[in-house]
Amino acid sequence: MVAFEPQSHPERREPPRQNVRGWERLLSIGGGLLLAALGAGKHGQQGKRQLSVGGLLLLRGLSGHCSVKSALDDPLEEIRYLRERVQRLQELVLMAEEVADRTRAPAVAPVPVPPVPPVTPAPAEFSTPIADEFASREQSR
Repeated sequence: MVAFEPQSHPERREPPRQNVRGWERLLSIGGGLLLAALGAGKHGQQGKRQLSVGGLLLLRGLSGHCSVKSALDDPLEEIRYLRERVQRLQELVLMAEEVADRTRAPAVAPVPVPPVPPVTPAPAEFSTPIADEFASREQSR
């Protein structure tokens, strides 16, 4: 299985950088949940904006990393961090494509269906007991 192969779980180079801690992190999670909930209940552009900002705040709080805060502190370090994340995501996409290729079922050729000859309807019979009864009444008149 793929999950037990050592190459399927590459080692992390270093722990993720957290620059959002404590109350700031809790407020980001709470505010993100609140804005996302309010935005999900509204229609239109305002609802979409609230939902987006709420999602970003929630992501900031859950990950503990804020790219804006990091870019203000040390822009070059943030560029290096983002470059590492992009490379890691590219590796994950390649791994997912390999797994999908291995698990994809081979194409099966369709089975040809022989043509069905047209069916001609049988002539209708009107010699039912009810029709006979009506015919006998007509004759008795």
